[in-house]
Amino acid sequence: MASALPQPDRLPSLTGYRFLLACAVLFGHVLTLGRLFADESVYEATGRSQMLSAGAVSSFFLLSGFVLAWTLRPDDTAGRFWRRRFVKIFPNHAVTWTLMLVLLLATGTATLLPVPDPAVGEAVKNLLLVHTWAPDMADFSSVNPVTWSISCEAFFYLLFPFLIRPLSALPARRIWPVTALIAALVLATPALVTLVTEDAATGSWTPLSMERWWLIYFFPPVRLLEFVLGILLALAVRAGRWPALRMRWPLLVLIALFAVQPRLPDEYTWGAATCLPLAALIPALACRDIDRRPTWLGTRGLVVLGEASFALYMIHFPVLYAIRLLLGERTFGTLAATAIALGVATLCVLLSLVLWRTVELPMMRRYSRPRPRPGRPVTTTGGMPPRTTTADDLGADPASAGDTTDRDRVARAPQQGPMP
Repeated sequence: MASALPQPDRLPSLTGYRFLLACAVLFGHVLTLGRLFADESVYEATGRSQMLSAGAVSSFFLLSGFVLAWTLRPDDTAGRFWRRRFVKIFPNHAVTWTLMLVLLLATGTATLLPVPDPAVGEAVKNLLLVHTWAPDMADFSSVNPVTWSISCEAFFYLLFPFLIRPLSALPARRIWPVTALIAALVLATPALVTLVTEDAATGSWTPLSMERWWLIYFFPPVRLLEFVLGILLALAVRAGRWPALRMRWPLLVLIALFAVQPRLPDEYTWGAATCLPLAALIPALACRDIDRRPTWLGTRGLVVLGEASFALYMIHFPVLYAIRLLLGERTFGTLAATAIALGVATLCVLLSLVLWRTVELPMMRRYSRPRPRPGRPVTTTGGMPPRTTTADDLGADPASAGDTTDRDRVARAPQQGPMP
């Protein structure tokens, strides 16, 4: 697949951007799920954080598709790709799943945070990342609730080797028509779902029915549209088809959307409303890095935090759960609650750096690629379509969330992501 643009080894602004996305989810959960504030009016004032967190998750899915397409290797195979993705996400998932399960078993879910008491089957489905396929909150919010989006990402990774070949074979002139079709489907999906589901409220979480909420927000095939949109945006940038769009314009659209959020249909506040302006930010940031125009998102400190953003996404809910257990039913005045929330957020960031350094990076270094057998060269046949950049740019994801580094770059320097 030929490239019309010079392509740098890394896109640091997108790595720093991942940290902002993880923070949007983190603060949304700490402020709303943490229930630290005695003044209930605070929760009314922060009600729009739900659309912000949902938009961050949507960005993680978009970014995952963009980066995986951007960093595709000429010698890659489906098996090697799946191996790297497994080693990237599963160790952090296994650690945080174990931590949450211990907390749940030790306390009997005696906390203000809404985590269902998991049965054995639900816990196993969560561990295997297949729990989002059931329209039941006991499944998709089980154990570590934020892993619903990682379940979606696992589905995306499974399909990526089969999606990238026909998409990368698109003639340059057809990239935008296909992109417009996928974008239209993203916008149409909430309206289509309302036609086939009931509108009975599901409770305090959302005025939507459980079935409608699940289909719009949690169902992996629906969220696949954002992942595919991210792939197409990467192909547009690579083909030189992305327009010279200033970042101010998608940001202004986002500000306008948050201003009119109370008037938006509830079905659209779970990602669809913010998806397209957020999608425009990703290639705009990438193009700045391609043109060697530094952004504050690409500074070293933010890049390191961005590299640890997948760990932050995975560890923040167990930390919040443990803090809520220690505090019991207590709530606090606005000033004290704000200080506690900032302290919890800081602790989550610090622990994410520890998890990244002690689990994620060592596992990637050791297992992200097979070691050649003595006397036998590593073959490169059967690869996926080639990319034109060098070995490891930044990974993908949630959030991921989740992905960040891949095999070779991990050996040189550190480096993915989401449940509103």
